[in-house]
Amino acid sequence: MIGAQRLKQARTRQTRNAARGPRIDGSHVAWELLRDAVSVSRVAYAAPPRSGYPQKSALPNGVDEVTAWQLVSAYLKGEIENLPSAETKAPRPTAQQITRAEMILELWHHVALMEKGDRDRLKKAIYLKASGMRPRAIRDRLGLNYQQLWNAQKQACSDIWEKISQLSQLGG
Repeated sequence: MIGAQRLKQARTRQTRNAARGPRIDGSHVAWELLRDAVSVSRVAYAAPPRSGYPQKSALPNGVDEVTAWQLVSAYLKGEIENLPSAETKAPRPTAQQITRAEMILELWHHVALMEKGDRDRLKKAIYLKASGMRPRAIRDRLGLNYQQLWNAQKQACSDIWEKISQLSQLGG
């Protein structure tokens, strides 16, 4: 009888805790900051178009891939009349977003996972996850299991949040 009462009390506690919502701590904030920094840096520092590659496909009668740079080049040469629209491009980030992204990535490079042994591989895995790659693809690519990836993510985000807290207390 006592066991049933304890079980009922535990379920009641779980229900109350679930009604309060998830517990958000600093590592969650750091993860969202890292995800934002990765997406902003991808848009702000886009790579130039590749050159020196064949422009026709190797397959006969195959569909050729036309990039935005090739369309702009064709417009400048006068081969097409209308400039391609920029609606498909992500909006250009503001200076504030770029500054925040640079600061978070700087912390990422110098603070995250300092005490871990295989730091470079873990950081690469977490960066790929923040950029939107599926965890299964990351595990297949870098040889980490799900628990290692999750623990490294939590540890890295905790390290970043700890440093942000220290800097905010110093006023810088």
